[in-house]
Amino acid sequence: MGVCQTKVKKTTENPKKKLNNKIERVQTEFTATQETGSKNPGLLQLNSYNVINSPQSSGYVIPRNQQTKTGQVKLSGFTQNTPQTGQISILEMNASKKYSIIKKRYLDDQKSILSNNKTGIIVEMETYLKEDKESSEYVLWISKAQLDHPNLNRILEIYQDQNSYQVIYEFFDGKSLSELVSEDNRLPVVQINQIMTQIISIVSYLHSLNLVHGNLTLDSFQFKRNQNEISIKLIDLKRVKIKEPESLNLLNFTSPECLAHFTNYTTARDVWAIGVICYSLAQGHLPYTIPPNTDQISAIQLIKQTEIHFQDNDQPIAQFIQKMLVHNLKNRATLNQLKQDEFLKQNNQKQLLSQEILLKNTQFAKPCCFLQEIILGYFLQEFNWEQYLQIQKLFSEGDSDMDGYLSKQELSNLYKQYLNVTNPEELVEQVFQNYGINKEEGVSIQQFQCLTASRDILLTDSNIEIGFQIFSNGRKEINLRGLKKHLNSDSEQLVDEFNRMTNEEKILNLKQFHKLIQLII
Repeated sequence: MGVCQTKVKKTTENPKKKLNNKIERVQTEFTATQETGSKNPGLLQLNSYNVINSPQSSGYVIPRNQQTKTGQVKLSGFTQNTPQTGQISILEMNASKKYSIIKKRYLDDQKSILSNNKTGIIVEMETYLKEDKESSEYVLWISKAQLDHPNLNRILEIYQDQNSYQVIYEFFDGKSLSELVSEDNRLPVVQINQIMTQIISIVSYLHSLNLVHGNLTLDSFQFKRNQNEISIKLIDLKRVKIKEPESLNLLNFTSPECLAHFTNYTTARDVWAIGVICYSLAQGHLPYTIPPNTDQISAIQLIKQTEIHFQDNDQPIAQFIQKMLVHNLKNRATLNQLKQDEFLKQNNQKQLLSQEILLKNTQFAKPCCFLQEIILGYFLQEFNWEQYLQIQKLFSEGDSDMDGYLSKQELSNLYKQYLNVTNPEELVEQVFQNYGINKEEGVSIQQFQCLTASRDILLTDSNIEIGFQIFSNGRKEINLRGLKKHLNSDSEQLVDEFNRMTNEEKILNLKQFHKLIQLII
């Protein structure tokens, strides 16, 4: 194997500090196994600040001060099975060549639960017949729309054969929000808060793209509990493009001004529907009850004439709902106004927790070489999509000048905002020095992902083994060709580092790959 060394950038520290930070040379052996055929395994040499760290790219392949911003963007770890910048390619093959059906979704012949034939990762598939013009147009739209939000099921791939399109989504094992509506078992206010924060977030995102859902109901959303938290997904995105015909169920969520003009789809209509959803979760029933066998005209008159009452009008949640269920369109709250409502602000402190965790991770993250960085980026998007989105959002928030980098001042500002520390500037200096960051450019998005990711949760033995199976295409070793394919990178830096870390046969077996990843945990 080759030798990979890290050089630490010289600083103007005083001699005592240099002595305290004396670098120990640590040799970590990638143990050769029978798969490599190597009798004399090489050594990966790396530096350490009292712990075993992985090699940094700086100083031995391409110094960070020579890496261009364009290169950083192109090589930022976008990978197969993740949404790219640009449209999603529609692959000319049936999804069955890559996935096997586990079961059909209950009461929905179009949806199936699948398993990846190589990795075992569970996904969901929705099938659209090409003979249906609206369905075909919808698939072509989502392939180009570049939609990206934590409360939307992420689209992984799109396949097509002669008769149909198969859209592959991340798997979300949830239940309809309608199952939470019960007079006998009212939902706690704190959980309604969590649900409404997420619903308003995803609908606001659609509105920002000039998209109106128009058919929102309780069944538009699925929920999943994780201890005391509830996560939400909008599952009927296709209603943005393919509207449902009038029905009694939809009338329950349709705003008064649209009852006589059902095809009038406005942002205010979505706000009213969100109000009905929130009312139902809080009260345990819909605002009005339409008797069985009621004709549509009578149902519309009933909805228009019903006054919506609350048991306690002084409660923040009641006042919050009343701002949405206003018959006069001009007086109805907007989503931007609702985001600032006192009821939703009660949940702000909890939302800060994820940002605190991410920024605290930067204080202890071990340095990575370029190869480890893009592998970590792959794992982050493949195995912890929610945290990936949190990191992207936090980076965008900190990048005030929008140059694609976090300067020392911008990173310091994030520390000041979310961490209770008295010396944010010193923390920034430590991060920049330990990670070998170019002081003139700052922290790139790829570096920020590596610094903030919760590696102990992300880089589990199971995930490492799955990653190895992906990169090796189910074989006993990873070669450069397979690695470049799955990491979607043809970087000379990737090639150089891979060659330096491997033996004459230019392959990594599972044990070596496992050790390469463990070095950064």
